[in-house]
Amino acid sequence: MPIPVRMLLIGLFVACAATAQAAPKKKPASRTAILDEIWNELRTHDPFFDPDDPDLIELRREFARRLEACDDPGERLRELVRLLCHLGDGHTALHTRWFLPDKPPPPLPMAGDDPLYRPQISAAWFHRDLYLRLEFPEQRDEAGRALVEDCRVVTIDGAPFARGAAWDLLNGRQNTTVAIEVERPDGSRVKREMRRTQAVVPRKHWAPTTQRVVRPKTRTQPAETKTVEIVVRWQRLEGNLGYIHLGHLVTQQAVEDFHKALDELMDTDGLVLDLRNNHGGYPWIMMPIAGRFFSKYQKVASFDGRSPLIGPLVRAVGQVGIAPCGETYTKPMVVLIADGTASMGEGLAFSLGDTGRAVLIGRPTMGLNAAIRNVRLSNGLVLWHSWIRTNRLNGAHYQNIGVEPHERVELSREEVARLGIFKAAEAEGRLQFDHAARRLRELVEQEATQGKSKIESRKSK
Repeated sequence: MPIPVRMLLIGLFVACAATAQAAPKKKPASRTAILDEIWNELRTHDPFFDPDDPDLIELRREFARRLEACDDPGERLRELVRLLCHLGDGHTALHTRWFLPDKPPPPLPMAGDDPLYRPQISAAWFHRDLYLRLEFPEQRDEAGRALVEDCRVVTIDGAPFARGAAWDLLNGRQNTTVAIEVERPDGSRVKREMRRTQAVVPRKHWAPTTQRVVRPKTRTQPAETKTVEIVVRWQRLEGNLGYIHLGHLVTQQAVEDFHKALDELMDTDGLVLDLRNNHGGYPWIMMPIAGRFFSKYQKVASFDGRSPLIGPLVRAVGQVGIAPCGETYTKPMVVLIADGTASMGEGLAFSLGDTGRAVLIGRPTMGLNAAIRNVRLSNGLVLWHSWIRTNRLNGAHYQNIGVEPHERVELSREEVARLGIFKAAEAEGRLQFDHAARRLRELVEQEATQGKSKIESRKSK
């Protein structure tokens, strides 16, 4: 990697490490002390946080009043989570440990020392929103059965659900209730009180896992079924095309598995790179993957920031880019993106799309700026938030906007209404894949035609 980029990554790591390893401060002197810590951190280091915004000033006043009036420490934690939900940034949240280790943090202690529980719900993500399948017994369908509808989640426990930041509020003590406000297909809103009956099981992996059967070495040994992480899935498509789905950009396994998959597909005439539901990870994982598609150093972004710790450094570095890594794949490419593509996954997408290396197909990405700072608060929890503004080649950022595909592929409102959210999510995914494969075949044919034209032109000379 070029020296400026290496210096930038080292600077980021050192600054993050200094933040994460800082010893916990003394216990807060007042009920609003943690709020003050959070506010001061964001106003000093978050490039997207505007401390002079009248709405944010009033939001702080309102939650300060709530915290002062609240006697229960557990409820004060919930109030802090609700406050962060109002900021609408999926990276701004409270966690129980630093971001860097390659495993998910334990859930927040929303029930004090008691085990955590949440309601049993049937949910699906669609177009950046969460939908619940709910029954309305007071209404009947044409067959006389209780009406069942897919409803969009608006608030959880009184907090806006924007980007899923309110997910922790589902958790609480066993058999307590949580209020969930939903919007029905007709636009009306209703609230449901749901009882927490399902035990919360902490995640062990960043990405979904797949059951893999491990065959025995001898016939006398039984086969074992192990839960292992499948980061990369790949296959050959009809017409000598390749397909790779990249699950995340967190672990070194992602790099190794990706290289193995692409090495197997180097003889294909074109490639579909699927980044849907890739929630991101780290730049040092993304860069060697992107480097397989460039034969020379390619600038892709620049950085800026308010933080006095890192802002001057990233501005001094200027534009940064992707260095070649391994054997270059030079054939036509399309990249599938959608609402679940986030953070560093978005960085990989625009690095390929903005440079003209690939055609982006699908829906706009989530819009999570790909740079996180961690700071340990005096109550022992860790605040994650956006730290460095990532600018694309045209100078624009994608925070709360997303990366727009070159070719947008989605179901119509009428089709979504006819199918329902759960089936629509599957159908739209298939539609995007089919469009990507068809578009890739067109690109391959165009390249072949251009190649023949060049040969004929040389012969005529």
